[in-house]
Amino acid sequence: MKFAHKSILEFFLAKEIADTLDSKNCDFAISFEFAGMDMAKHFCLEIIDPLFLAIIRNFVRVDGGVFLMGSPDDEVDRKGNETQHQVKVSTFYLCKYAVNVADFKTFIDESGYQTDAEKGDGSNVLDGKKGWKWEKKTGVNWRHGVSANERDTGEYNHPVLYVSWNDAEAYCSWLSQKSGKSFRLPTEAEWEYACRAGEMKPFSTGDNLTTEQGNYCGDLPYNNNEKGIFRKNTVPVNSFEPNAWGLYNMHGNVWEWCRDWYVENYYERCKENGVIENPAGPETGSSRVLRGGSWCSPAGRCQSANRNRNPPGGRIGNAGFRLVFVP
Repeated sequence: MKFAHKSILEFFLAKEIADTLDSKNCDFAISFEFAGMDMAKHFCLEIIDPLFLAIIRNFVRVDGGVFLMGSPDDEVDRKGNETQHQVKVSTFYLCKYAVNVADFKTFIDESGYQTDAEKGDGSNVLDGKKGWKWEKKTGVNWRHGVSANERDTGEYNHPVLYVSWNDAEAYCSWLSQKSGKSFRLPTEAEWEYACRAGEMKPFSTGDNLTTEQGNYCGDLPYNNNEKGIFRKNTVPVNSFEPNAWGLYNMHGNVWEWCRDWYVENYYERCKENGVIENPAGPETGSSRVLRGGSWCSPAGRCQSANRNRNPPGGRIGNAGFRLVFVP
C-alpha cells in the first residue's frame, strides 16, 4: 500500500508539472527536484516530450522590475551609445545557458534547415596565425570551432558558433513548433537586465571581471587590472559561477544575438520619453544587436552595458544566442 500511495502522489506531482507548463507561471515545473522521485520523472516523460522537459528545466524565472539601462558617463571603457535611461521589464524566463552545439545539431538533424553559412560563402573566422585578423572562409559553419576545424563531440557542450540572427530565429521557430510552446530571442533590455542581476557596476561581478569569472582575452584586462588567461577558444556553456540570478556566461564566451534592430542613438530617444516599458528596439535597421562580449574580446567589451551589432545574415566565430521561454 505504501508503494501505491507514493506512486499516486508522484503521478499527481507529474500532472502538476505538466499543468504549470500550460500556465503563465512555470516555476514549479522548472524548479521541481526529482531526487527520490523516479516514478514522478517517469510519469513526466510520458506526459511531456522529453526534449522539451530537458530544455525547459534549464530556464530561470527573471522577475521584472525597473532599472537604469546603459552606463554612467564615468564608467571606464563606456561607449557613446550607452546613454542611461530608465526601463521597466516584465517577468520572463531566460535560459541559463547559450545554445550549445549538441542542441543546435538536434535542430539541424530534425528540421533539415540550412544555415546562412551553408547557403552562402562560409563564415568569418578569427585567424590566430595571421595576427588575430578576421578572414572569410568557405565551408565554415555551425559544425566548426574557433579555429575553423570541425568540432569533436568533446566540444558539443560549447556554444554554437557561426550562426546568424536569421539562424537563431529559425531555431526559435522550430523549437516553438515542436513543443507547442513559444521561444524567442531576448530583447536587448531583457538581456541587460538579466546580465546585471541587480548589479549596477560594470559587471555582475562588480568593478572587474577576471578570467576565473569569464572567458575573454585575458591579455586585455579591464581598467589596468592584472592580466589573466587567454584561452583562445570557447568553453562549455556551464563554465564558471553563474550570476546572482543563476545565468551562466553572460560576460564573455560568445556574443549573444538579441531581437532588436540596432540604431546608434536609440538610447537617447528612449531617455527623452521617461520610463520605457518593455522596449522592443527600433522598428527598422540594418543590423541586429549583439551583447556580452566573447572569448576573444577585451574585458571592456564584456561589460553589462556594452553594445555590439552585426547584419542579421552575419556569421562569425564568436557569436551565438540564448533563448527566452514565453509561457
